[in-house]
Amino acid sequence: MLSTAPTIAGVSLPFCLMNAAGALSTSREELLALAYSESGAIVTKSITPSLFLDPGARCGLENPGVRYYVDLLPELRRAGKPIIASVAGFTAEDFVLVAQALAMAGADLIEINFNDPHVHTHLSPFASTQRLSAIMSAIRPAVSAPIAVKLPPLVPFPLPDVAAALLDTGVPAVVAHNTSVDGGPTQAQAILQASGGRLEVIGVGGVSCGTDALTVLRSGVKAIQIGAAVVREGVGVFARLKRELADSLELRVQQ
Repeated sequence: MLSTAPTIAGVSLPFCLMNAAGALSTSREELLALAYSESGAIVTKSITPSLFLDPGARCGLENPGVRYYVDLLPELRRAGKPIIASVAGFTAEDFVLVAQALAMAGADLIEINFNDPHVHTHLSPFASTQRLSAIMSAIRPAVSAPIAVKLPPLVPFPLPDVAAALLDTGVPAVVAHNTSVDGGPTQAQAILQASGGRLEVIGVGGVSCGTDALTVLRSGVKAIQIGAAVVREGVGVFARLKRELADSLELRVQQ
């Protein structure tokens, strides 16, 4: 049954829409604005072990490093909203170090960012299913908080194999793309189907209005991350989307 306040990997969300990592979510000021907006969660910029500078990057890995966010999380938690800490690195050990620190600081869910090109260059998580399984077998048991793996738009082997590898290593949730590259099912829909619904899916991208959101949610996706609309409109976009989604749901009931 469609819910606008879902539970994902044991984490209860007051609302099913949130920002995507990197969308106005780097600095203290940006994250506090998200914390007191209508967003259902606070999703941080992808965080690396230390300061990472990437000239020209807009929503990539440029961030002040894990210590900045460890110190900030207690203040964010006072808003009473779930915190999804996006984590990145160049080795499995990087991911473990950052994820452990953020989980101990109070992050409710850890997003493992396997979407970023820098991660692909250094870690190659999708070189094979065996490589993906080995990396997640190192990360999953070492992190106390629940984990969601963020996929790249294109994976070089079948999505059922991705789903099987993640399920086998104890991953409960996936962040997958809402847009279709070939006119078929979206990546989010394909992961849901491939896992038989055992992987809980947060969709990302392709949503800018309430009717878009309703279409994605009706496919079985539990929550949605918003990127471009947040950057374009600011955190006030969540109040608009909440109204539009409520209107779309009411219209659906009337029909």
